[in-house]
Amino acid sequence: MNKILIIGSGGREHALAWKFVQDNCDVYCLPGNGGTHEIATNINLDINDFNSIYEFVDRSKIDMVVVGPEDPLDKGIVDFFESKGIDIFGPSQYASQLECSKLFAREFMSENNIPQPKYYECEDFDRAYEIKQKIGLPLVLKADGLAAGKGVIMCYSENDFEQGIKTMFTDKKFGSASDKISIEECLVGEEVSVFAVCDGNNFQIIGNAQDHKRIFDNDKGPNTGGMGAYSPAKICNDEILEKVKDRIIAPTINGMKSRGYPYKGFLYVGLMIVEGEPFVIEFNVRMGDPETQVVIPRIKTSMYEIFSNCIRETIDEVDIVYDSDIFVTIVLASEGYPDNYDKGQSIQITGHKGLLFHAGTKLDQEKLIVSGGRVLNIVGRGEKLSNAINQAYGFIDNISFNGKYYRTDIGKKGL
Repeated sequence: MNKILIIGSGGREHALAWKFVQDNCDVYCLPGNGGTHEIATNINLDINDFNSIYEFVDRSKIDMVVVGPEDPLDKGIVDFFESKGIDIFGPSQYASQLECSKLFAREFMSENNIPQPKYYECEDFDRAYEIKQKIGLPLVLKADGLAAGKGVIMCYSENDFEQGIKTMFTDKKFGSASDKISIEECLVGEEVSVFAVCDGNNFQIIGNAQDHKRIFDNDKGPNTGGMGAYSPAKICNDEILEKVKDRIIAPTINGMKSRGYPYKGFLYVGLMIVEGEPFVIEFNVRMGDPETQVVIPRIKTSMYEIFSNCIRETIDEVDIVYDSDIFVTIVLASEGYPDNYDKGQSIQITGHKGLLFHAGTKLDQEKLIVSGGRVLNIVGRGEKLSNAINQAYGFIDNISFNGKYYRTDIGKKGL
């Protein structure tokens, strides 16, 4: 039985753990959450304390380490474990800059002729106003560094813009991540995400999904880490996928290889589809959350086989098989997320028979409590998107905690 260590504590990591358990692997989660506790062994270590993690991996004879979140990738966890001869799935510290520095990614895309919006680097107010005069409104402000998926501000009006640059440069809401920002033209179209697994030379697309980033129905309110998703997305047809392969993913893999840093791991391509043409809104160097919760359950092939072949640089030899059903996930959040929200509320789950992935939960003396803003991910499935949506919303009454909040329109744009 293969032993897997999954780094991270969210719904993405619970979904990965669930999949590895389906593949008959012995799974450990570091630190995991209240849901992974039920199917795997949670390990209480700091995800950025690489030496302590290595001691555990060595002592426990772990066969493969899988990295969920971006922060340890940015800090070089893959380079560290590869130097120890340990199999680890994820990109190097250098390659992780595709997510961890928005400006690095934009410059890389320019160099490799990858379709993207016009962008400008900016470090102060004067330059920001100068750029606004040049490209006009609406525009997008993006913190250069990591901001937990929240460092993006859409500016439709002068007031939005003034508040946005104040948030970035004066209030420092995103800390040092916004010492530099990318100011970008606002493309109008439909968003979709495409996910690939890469071995440094080749890649395979493993799915696509449409996320719902804003906190309120009809895509209103501030950005979040994601309030729900469905897969596959109808807009992501074969023609679009061929363009994404040829114009975006292949040039990315080739460009990284030519720089001497072959790209291995997940590649998440956040796209805006404008009149049938895909443009890269962002790259992420790990799976999305909550997109993982609808992409991974569709994969019938062993995840261990897929990841092993990526590490061995033979991903082109794997025949990846998919479930034909459509999957939908709804995020149950703690009211007030993504700003101030309560923690510590008791969670009751009664008679739930569908897929349920935990995100911000933990056990407190065997009692399940809220420990984060996004608490649980309910998953529905069906032959049609409408069936999957109805099943997912039908499960909501099985779960209760004080301040339970969710969007009521997840998946509807796909109808």
